[in-house]
Amino acid sequence: MPNTFDKKTCLCILVLLTLLYALSACDTSAKLERRYMDEQIKAELYEENLITINEEAADELLGSCNVPIDQNETVIVTSIVNIDDMHRSSTLGRMSSEMIANRLAQHGYSVREIKMGRNIFVSEAEGEFILSRELHEIGEKHDVQGFIVGTYAKGETRQFANTEVFVSLRYVDTGNIIRCSHNYIVSDTDLNMWQ
Repeated sequence: MPNTFDKKTCLCILVLLTLLYALSACDTSAKLERRYMDEQIKAELYEENLITINEEAADELLGSCNVPIDQNETVIVTSIVNIDDMHRSSTLGRMSSEMIANRLAQHGYSVREIKMGRNIFVSEAEGEFILSRELHEIGEKHDVQGFIVGTYAKGETRQFANTEVFVSLRYVDTGNIIRCSHNYIVSDTDLNMWQ
């Protein structure tokens, strides 16, 4: 009776198993590479989306004014702050304010850069803050017509739902009167960047 598993057959089976293992490793490697690429694309889209959202928010804010903002007079843009702690901002709160200030400047508005000033509370870790009782005094001292201010609140993280941050943006004159306002949502965001 012939041996059904001779050396040649065993060798062929071993080679086939090795090839199958190698192919499965390639498949896993391809899946990891594809997942990495998907994450990179998602991050790039998120960054573009954040810029677009903030630029559109600035445009909407300017369009909602009941008293026009004079482009020849200066405004100050402060850091968007956490609604639950008005003395705290976040990485994305500060960056959103920067994007909004840039958009105003693109439209020809005079935006004062206050990170270089001394009379407004500026914290490197937190951003630029102005207390409402100081608006008139700071407005006169810096010869500005008003301030772009804002608050944000983080939404809850839920399974199968987008994470959202709710932002309220306002233009307030030196008399502490809201002249323009706009609310918007930043979706699909990393909530850790808003802490």
